[in-house]
Amino acid sequence: MFFGLFGKKDFRHYQNQGAKHLAAERYADARMDFEEALKLCPAEASHEAAAIRQGLDQACNHLGELNLQEGEHALRAGEMQKAYDHFCLAADLAADPGLKARAHAEAAKLEQPEAQAAAAKPAAAAGKPAAAPAGAGNYKPHSGGSCTTCKGHGDHHHEEPAPMEMSMSEEDQFFLMVQPLPGDLPGRYAELGPKFAKAYLMIHDGNDRDAFPILQEMLLSGENDIVLYEVALIMFRAGQIHESETLLNRALALNPQNAAVYLALVHLFAGGGRYPQAIATVQKMLELDILPDQAQFMLGELHETIGDVDRAMELWTKSLEHPSMAKAAAERMIPILNRQGRSDDVKYLTKKYLKGCC
Repeated sequence: MFFGLFGKKDFRHYQNQGAKHLAAERYADARMDFEEALKLCPAEASHEAAAIRQGLDQACNHLGELNLQEGEHALRAGEMQKAYDHFCLAADLAADPGLKARAHAEAAKLEQPEAQAAAAKPAAAAGKPAAAPAGAGNYKPHSGGSCTTCKGHGDHHHEEPAPMEMSMSEEDQFFLMVQPLPGDLPGRYAELGPKFAKAYLMIHDGNDRDAFPILQEMLLSGENDIVLYEVALIMFRAGQIHESETLLNRALALNPQNAAVYLALVHLFAGGGRYPQAIATVQKMLELDILPDQAQFMLGELHETIGDVDRAMELWTKSLEHPSMAKAAAERMIPILNRQGRSDDVKYLTKKYLKGCC
């Protein structure tokens, strides 16, 4: 539950891959990577999850637009079924309400026999055989005539052009990678210069060995909470837990407002079964108003882990009031409520916070 922050191939790996694919216009690949990143993203990391969703929405909107274009092209060619399928895909994939509405409207037109006949006229005027109307059996909308087919349908999306060669500079890659960081960290990471950016890219490629001396050299010219934090993560991955904790505490002494350091300490303490220290760290976050929504949710997780389910439920109930954490809180509460036989509460939370995608 708490080790994702230190893993090499955690949600950040897929988020970074998604950003690269998005920049290269490989929208289907970007969508899959962002979806994987969202699946692996810890529930308490609301800022990171929001950035991943933003990337996912961009990829889905591009795919929706491409399918709309393909649908319009098929419509002009009199290929009614193909046009309908593309409009349905566009409606399923698009995150933008306007784009989704356009796709729904186009699909709805094709569900009307008179619209199908009218759409076939351009092909006939161009000397091509007109597409057969729906009554002739050539055109069959999906069951119920609905294009909101959600999962499954969207998996067989518009075939994209051959992937473009990656042409992103290291500077652009670094910029995309640091954007999901909380608070003022994206700007502060960028201010550390090209040497740090090179080391950071190495770390995210799994090359801790070559990144480590670069960061160590930077520390010789002056301590910095961000550099200490990154070295601490390298130490943790190398199994040097005590050294990692020492570095994180040094980073926190330099900057008591660095949210990433608090999160790392919580993960380190909890991962080692040191729950009182983890709880104290989260409570300090709440006192300083550092990521309060996430901190409250994490505190619930920690109390559940030590067996204080009542306190966990109390904290997660408060989390329902925060949009960024409401769904995650409901997901944690429902199994407990089910075990307690509170079916009405389960139905309420499911309906309000875990709505289906249709």
